[in-house]
Amino acid sequence: MSEFPITTTLISDDLAIGWQSALGLTVELAPIDESAHIVRSWNGRARNLAAEEFKLFACTISSSDDMRPPALSSMWPGKTFTLVPPAELSDAIQPGASSRTLIRTPHPGSVRCVTRNFADVAFTVTGKTVTLAAPASEPVRIFYRPILKLFVTEPWTSSTHEQNAQVSWTLVAEEEGGDV
Repeated sequence: MSEFPITTTLISDDLAIGWQSALGLTVELAPIDESAHIVRSWNGRARNLAAEEFKLFACTISSSDDMRPPALSSMWPGKTFTLVPPAELSDAIQPGASSRTLIRTPHPGSVRCVTRNFADVAFTVTGKTVTLAAPASEPVRIFYRPILKLFVTEPWTSSTHEQNAQVSWTLVAEEEGGDV
């Protein structure tokens, strides 16, 4: 069935997204609640006392217009899987600097470095580090699709409208942590 293209750039072998899946896909990324423990000092200055280990993402994946759901039947709470979301994360390299370590490992080939006018900037990637060919003369924006190691935190849902041959589904997960 290779003549039917997959309609999403989401990558997850565990979900086995097919050409009748992810037709109305939404992927939400947000820091987990435990990533913030904001307190104020005696003079009112805000501080985040959350440990670095808690700077993890929550991820909700849902689709509303599918004909077939992805492989959800083994996605019970606690199940781990890998996902490359369709949306990019972004970062920046400030003028005078020439490298930046990203917060997540980028999916191969997904990194783009551009000026504020979207002119391409030459760079290399080693692991999570992006290095420019020359120090930045203006802010350089980095866009990339991260590789996320997730675990399912809530039971998935799936709803079928038989007459319309339509399936809606939702999967809620968070980053596994430990080696981010």
